[in-house]
Amino acid sequence: MTIKAAYLCMALSSLSACVPYPHSVTRNPAIEGRVLSAETGQAVAGAKVELDIHSDESWAYDTVSDAEGRFAFAEHRDYRLFALLADGPPCGATLSVSAPGYHSRHCTWMSPFWCSSGPIQLPRLMLQPEHIAISEEEAVEDFWSCLESATETVN
Repeated sequence: MTIKAAYLCMALSSLSACVPYPHSVTRNPAIEGRVLSAETGQAVAGAKVELDIHSDESWAYDTVSDAEGRFAFAEHRDYRLFALLADGPPCGATLSVSAPGYHSRHCTWMSPFWCSSGPIQLPRLMLQPEHIAISEEEAVEDFWSCLESATETVN
């Protein structure tokens, strides 16, 4: 370790723990899901799915659902030389889903320290058809509302 790095680590250690070696930090976990029509329960093919991550840096990814309505984002990681373990930056994520003939849906979630690393499964992400009115509150939901939608059972 160079003298500069040692002094930097000592200065930062007064604020929190310092890791003076390359290590991996999760940008976003693996996310898989399926986009379905809330009206019919059928797959929505060709839905645009966007993932925006905001932490100490920002990243954006997008994909399109396949014929079965399935989509996936691979886990992404960054390598860092130093990390402030006790003071990791908060991480905000927004998953936006849009398709012709449907209202857009936005699922947002926050993590107070770094980004979550556990995989996320959204097997039933429901989109409302445009002919059904929804409020602005229903269009932007927190992550738990999106998970509840994914775990509902169809009768």
